[in-house]
Amino acid sequence: MKLFRAASLAALLLSTACAPALAAEPVIGVSVPNLGSSFWISVLYGVDTAAKADQAKLVTLSAGGDANSSQQISQIQDLIQRKVDAIIVGATNGDAVKAIVERAVAAGIPVVGISSPPNTDKLAAMVSADHYDMGKLQAECLAKAIGGKGEVAMMAGPSGQAWSDLRAQGFKDTLAKVAPNVKIVAESRLADNRNAALTTADDWIQRFPDLSGVYSATDDMAAGVVSALKSAGKGSVKVSASNLSPTAQQMLKDGDLACTSIQQIVAQGRAALDQAVAAATKGKVEAKVVTPAVLVTPDNVGSIDLSLVVAPADYRP
Repeated sequence: MKLFRAASLAALLLSTACAPALAAEPVIGVSVPNLGSSFWISVLYGVDTAAKADQAKLVTLSAGGDANSSQQISQIQDLIQRKVDAIIVGATNGDAVKAIVERAVAAGIPVVGISSPPNTDKLAAMVSADHYDMGKLQAECLAKAIGGKGEVAMMAGPSGQAWSDLRAQGFKDTLAKVAPNVKIVAESRLADNRNAALTTADDWIQRFPDLSGVYSATDDMAAGVVSALKSAGKGSVKVSASNLSPTAQQMLKDGDLACTSIQQIVAQGRAALDQAVAAATKGKVEAKVVTPAVLVTPDNVGSIDLSLVVAPADYRP
């Protein structure tokens, strides 16, 4: 999917209701970290489709990267000055944008957090995936794949980030219940990309020759694990993952993954828009909306309905 690159605030203005909004059409600001990311493109697709249904106008801004907190702060300030009716924020850094988000709320503009929320308790609503359930589904799948016994290792993702912590906890809690004879022999919180996962898995293969399965917090990490296992002639070791990139879809079709648990990204975008409109029009707002996880396996990867998961390939923000 073609990446979006923003060079300036003006260039970041992707779709904007420059003309004054009709009284019956609330104007919703949308501020996300990076529309070069397939994740945020799918979020925006959900927001966009819901806005058409709810007859809302959008002012959509991308900070151009997860590290661009200052850019996002400037953009939210711009939305405040425009006096939009509500703002949806996926934060580049929850702490960094806290003050400007609270300034928006103080100005009478309700703010809805999505996926990576601003770190404030003043949000009108919060929309996210059920990351704990994503780990739970992996545990159930991996335990079944290895016959309910043996040794597993966890490529658990970065420590201190809610999504990775919740997925790991969901995996551990569930594995203890459904497969008490399975022992977790290693857990990495340092490997957070494909190459790092490959290096860590290489080490695990040497240290744990009887390894039966590997949990991976993301499909990118799983790709590194699978590469290491294949190079070592350990293709019988079962691997589970989360997320459903094209790489993960191919690994499922090739039998390299036992399963992957996924979040309904488009559904999150739709829910965020619905809550923003409700807040802007003084309607009923749900303080917390959590979209359920879905398990994808080699058996259903070709038939599962992805309309609430990813944006169509030809969608452009």
